[in-house]
Amino acid sequence: MRKSLVAALVTAVTAVLSVGTGPPANAASEYCTQTTPNTSMLLYNDVTGAAVSGTLAAGRWQQKAAFTLPEDYTSAAVSRDSLLLWNAFRGEGESGTFTDGKYTRVKVFDDALDGWHYPAASGDSVLLYKPWGDRVMTGTLKNGVYQQVREYDDIGEGWQVMGSSCDTMVFVKSTEQASGDDLVSLTYGTLQNGVYTQVGSRDGDAFLADLATENGDLIATKDSVLAFSPTDAEFVYKVGTATDGKVSAFRDGGTSGVWETVSRTADSVLFYNRDGTARTSTLSGGHYADVGPLAGLSPHWSIIAGGV
Repeated sequence: MRKSLVAALVTAVTAVLSVGTGPPANAASEYCTQTTPNTSMLLYNDVTGAAVSGTLAAGRWQQKAAFTLPEDYTSAAVSRDSLLLWNAFRGEGESGTFTDGKYTRVKVFDDALDGWHYPAASGDSVLLYKPWGDRVMTGTLKNGVYQQVREYDDIGEGWQVMGSSCDTMVFVKSTEQASGDDLVSLTYGTLQNGVYTQVGSRDGDAFLADLATENGDLIATKDSVLAFSPTDAEFVYKVGTATDGKVSAFRDGGTSGVWETVSRTADSVLFYNRDGTARTSTLSGGHYADVGPLAGLSPHWSIIAGGV
């Protein structure tokens, strides 16, 4: 999840793309192959506490419930079966089970996540980032409960954007060199059982350098990753697979307008602007396809989070 996204024009997604040449896709973890992908999605308004939940499967949205949550949540993460919500400035929040578009609160906490931002959830885990100090914390997120497992003080420096598939964490990192120049790289590893383990890294190209700017971002579904960076008034897309702790080579894709919020479920992506404009696509097996505009979503959702 990017640290910020800037709103701009909305235009239609124009391309259907798939993974090209590069390292072959790797088998997903045993956990991911033996559990049911999560197509649940939550939409939340931090001013009113209003929320709706439903499923986004094969690019099709189906609302299941409307309810009210506490106000002022700033962050959310959804795993294969659970939802974690919290206010990053006070640390208070809640967690619960979240499957088939239905949320059931299991636990409420006071200050456990004070200062932790920018979540990325895998099938059974969540990684949180604290930008001041470049600290990283991981834990499990399953059966409706978040449980901290580990903190890291040596892997978060220079992170720009990040996301997680069911078992694979991927992020773009900028490292200052002795020459004073920045080296941008794509780094990846496994995020399972509440632990992040780095597997590899490769130097970035101009696309990844653009991804590390204010408007670039990436999003991952159960086994794929969609990266987008800005060019003038549009997003430029690339797509790859993300399984078994590795990320394939990206293939060039299409373009769209710039969206304020981009979120995922196990096989789909939702593009959303605060005026209620929305569009969906599918992203599965390294293949991306535009589905089309999504009518009927309310405006002013501040958090949109989906499962994997």
